[in-house]
Amino acid sequence: MKKIILLFCLVLISSAAFAQIRLYENFDYPAGDSIGAHGWNYNTGTTNTIFVTSPGLSYAGYPLTSIGNSARLRNNGNDAYKNFPADSTGVLYASFMVNVDSVKTPGDYFVALISPLSTTNYVARLYAKDSAGALSFGLSKTTAANGGITYTPGNYSLGTTYVVVLKYTFNPGVNDDVINAFIFTSGIPPTEPATPTIGPVTGTANDAPIGRFAIRQGSAFNAPTLNIDGIRVSDNWFGTYLQVKFAIQGLAEASINTTDTMQILLRNTVAPYAVADQSVINVGLINGVATGAFEFFGVSSGTYYIVAVWRNSPVFRNAINTWSAAGVPLVNGTLYDFTTSASQAFGNNLKLVGSVYAIYNGDAVNDGTINLADILAISNDATSFVTGYRNTDINGDGVTTLPDIIIAFNNSAGFVNEKAPM
Repeated sequence: MKKIILLFCLVLISSAAFAQIRLYENFDYPAGDSIGAHGWNYNTGTTNTIFVTSPGLSYAGYPLTSIGNSARLRNNGNDAYKNFPADSTGVLYASFMVNVDSVKTPGDYFVALISPLSTTNYVARLYAKDSAGALSFGLSKTTAANGGITYTPGNYSLGTTYVVVLKYTFNPGVNDDVINAFIFTSGIPPTEPATPTIGPVTGTANDAPIGRFAIRQGSAFNAPTLNIDGIRVSDNWFGTYLQVKFAIQGLAEASINTTDTMQILLRNTVAPYAVADQSVINVGLINGVATGAFEFFGVSSGTYYIVAVWRNSPVFRNAINTWSAAGVPLVNGTLYDFTTSASQAFGNNLKLVGSVYAIYNGDAVNDGTINLADILAISNDATSFVTGYRNTDINGDGVTTLPDIIIAFNNSAGFVNEKAPM
């Protein structure tokens, strides 16, 4: 039930004010987990389950670099897809890091997009094959028979991490959508290049809404083996991004691994400290700790307070909004780490849990202060044996019980509240 409610919240997030980012996937889960345990759906076969693999991939300048782990694709096995809010107008950009370690001469596609109504209608197919001992990438709109496959020369190397951006353009006519691919070897340009690496690629197959990102393991005779990481689907070319690392007190104390939402507000550094921009994503927490890449499209520079708002929906929030200690320059790739010291938060408003400093939670009524009202709300749910994704589940284990009451009680006794310059 918890996962169902969370998925509903994420769909609302992506389809409303934060529609620019439709999917972030950093495989920020424990190595060895099946990706099927983290929101991916297997749609073909049972051989060679796709697992989370350590380490993750790194690529300087990519928003999702060096976060979490990666997924390992072999050249035979089941395929999987992950849903995101569907679109059928404008443009979609699907990007990811990939490191290919072996290829075969026939080649096969390992990434594609799918209609939300299908598990087999693969479009925007990206291929990898051997080209005289080197690596070639290829692109087709749908099947090879429908428009063919366009390959790059063999000018890429095995064992090297690249960033690929697939661009899907929805056109108003019938069967006229267009696919392009950009393959980057270093850096990410701030604006979309005028000339793609591959494309435009067309075909006469039926156009359809796009709502699923698919990864494939192909056949033993054709497919590559590789690691994939940092999957991003957006309506926009890349914005300006910050990486923010944080821990949530209750989850850190209970050593919880889960996926949830974090909203980051950028507030001006002078009164009245208005919100200049905001970004919300889902993050994977390991032992209550996570790092997220937050992109901003409304501002591209300046110095702002970073305000961490745990859980995007007010109905389910239970943490104290936590401000950075001072203004932070908005520079691509900057990491702001709340976990290293209490002084990283305005007013030293963090709780030491083990070796990390964590954001206080227990504010079940979401009024900026942890007090008797929160204790009563949590106690009432504990008495009723409430389970699921709730604001009263302070330690994130899916059930409201005595440990949740204790966290709120201790924080109430310490007069914990939001500390801000206003």
